[in-house]
Amino acid sequence: MKEEKKEKKENKKSHETELDDYMLEGMSIGMCFGIAIGITFGMLYDQMGIGMSLGVGIGMSVGMVIGSFIKKKDKNKKE
Repeated sequence: MKEEKKEKKENKKSHETELDDYMLEGMSIGMCFGIAIGITFGMLYDQMGIGMSLGVGIGMSVGMVIGSFIKKKDKNKKE
């Protein structure tokens, strides 16, 4: 009985930690900016496929890193 309560509490805690930063939003925005920059460099160097691939990958990675450092504010918390 106590183990079940402990597991539920741990699951709730892990679920809360997944939603307290902007990693997913950063990944999405990073991919959009990455594809734009990738197309630009792909057209510049006449290698569109490589430019798009690298742009999306780099943009997604940078977006995830930046988004994971920004924490969401708790709307339910009273000051």
